Amino acid sequence: MRGVYGLINLISVIVIVIFGNLLAQRYVFTADLTEDGIYSLSPATEKLVRELDDTVTVKVVFSKEIPYPYSTRTRYALDMLNDYRALSRGKIRLDVVSAEDAPELERAARLYGIPPVRVNVMEDDRIQIKRVYMGIAFVHGDRIENIPVVSDVSQLEYRISSILKGLQSDKKTLAFWKGGDKRSYDRLKELLKEGYEVKSVGLDEEGLSGADLLVVAGPEKKLSDDEVFAVEQFILKGGKALFLLDRVDADLQYGFGRTVETGLEGMLAGYGIDLRPALVYDLSSGMVNVSERRGGFVFRTVTPYPFFPRITGFSKESVITRNIEAVTLGFASPLGIEKKDGIEAAVLARTSERSGVLNAPFYVAVDRRFKEKDFSGPPQPVAAVVSGRFKSIFSDKKKEGEALKEGESRIIVIADSDFASDDFIGMSENAQFVLNAVDWLAEDDTLISIRAKRIESRPVRELSPALQRAVRYSSVVLPPLLAVFTGLGVWFYRKRRRVIL
Repeated sequence: MRGVYGLINLISVIVIVIFGNLLAQRYVFTADLTEDGIYSLSPATEKLVRELDDTVTVKVVFSKEIPYPYSTRTRYALDMLNDYRALSRGKIRLDVVSAEDAPELERAARLYGIPPVRVNVMEDDRIQIKRVYMGIAFVHGDRIENIPVVSDVSQLEYRISSILKGLQSDKKTLAFWKGGDKRSYDRLKELLKEGYEVKSVGLDEEGLSGADLLVVAGPEKKLSDDEVFAVEQFILKGGKALFLLDRVDADLQYGFGRTVETGLEGMLAGYGIDLRPALVYDLSSGMVNVSERRGGFVFRTVTPYPFFPRITGFSKESVITRNIEAVTLGFASPLGIEKKDGIEAAVLARTSERSGVLNAPFYVAVDRRFKEKDFSGPPQPVAAVVSGRFKSIFSDKKKEGEALKEGESRIIVIADSDFASDDFIGMSENAQFVLNAVDWLAEDDTLISIRAKRIESRPVRELSPALQRAVRYSSVVLPPLLAVFTGLGVWFYRKRRRVIL
């Protein structure tokens, strides 16, 4: 009889385990105790996923044996995708391509545009190069978007959510105008392409036709009246614009700078923004490499460079900058802000209290000496947002006809273009600042809150030697002691219960 009861108990346990797993797959509960909730999806993502209109199939193309630390990234990505699937109520289908079947894995990788990645792996006491796949593809109808390589999990939620959002609706068109050959913005364009249809244009009616957003980056020569007129009409018709402008073209190698006339100064002045022909410098600054020859040898050192101000003074009221901690600019100019009727202007970023302004001549050599009084402030605005009803600055009869005289819109002016270039975009949170600005102009605050989540290093503070020994020994001794005392407690409890019975 006892054997029958044992068999029934065993079968019951198996059934409970099976149904428990089925329920766990359908109803997911997790407790994320991290400060920024890095292991759980943000409310904006939850809202986005629950409002999906149609089914999206997610193809996960991960190789079987991905070495550490890449394996932790793919495991993190798979856990996150399972969270997306659980929230979607069937709208997201997760299809993990079998890593056991190498030909099938390679076929799927080719089909979804996922390239192989070469990684270093330690095998047989030596470093070898291994070829693996670490990509994700999103399929909706005949449209395919992918994350070719899961390399940076800190922005993975933003990338997945922006792809899902783009698959469910048409992307807005962003017209990008680069004003010269000195700077390249290829990395920025690639980031923008994740959420927008980016096209390189000229500043004329044909180039701006059909665009929702405009980015004007680093004009090196003065724009013609026709180009300024085209930009102004784009804004008056409701187009949103981001201006990355330099009033001083400085060269770190030669140590001097010259004033630049962009041609946009008059239009911006009409909106209450004065882009001054000067440079800001800050005691809080980025670093540059300096080469120095000593005794026939060349030594490289890293030194602070005040003309690369590290901006930490951001508006906490604006969603654009609320969660940004630092941005590194390069040869930025100060902005003046004047109140205009029907227009609201607000400072997004400013230098620190320990900063100053350099007027012409612009001597910007690395070895330039500053005095203590040079960093006496006050803080200088370097980025501003302007919204309201803008009025045309053109009264020329040739510009009349169908030209608008005023219109509602919003723009952002940043008094530096270097910080968004390929040389600077990876510094601090430069990329996040630009992307947040573009999303705000596009009236899409959803992705801004998702992008604000960061995975930060939080090292254990330095402990005294005595405390280190205490922690080390307690971690070794306490677990076994706890197990022993727990066992003794259970044994005494059962013994006492038998005596009572």
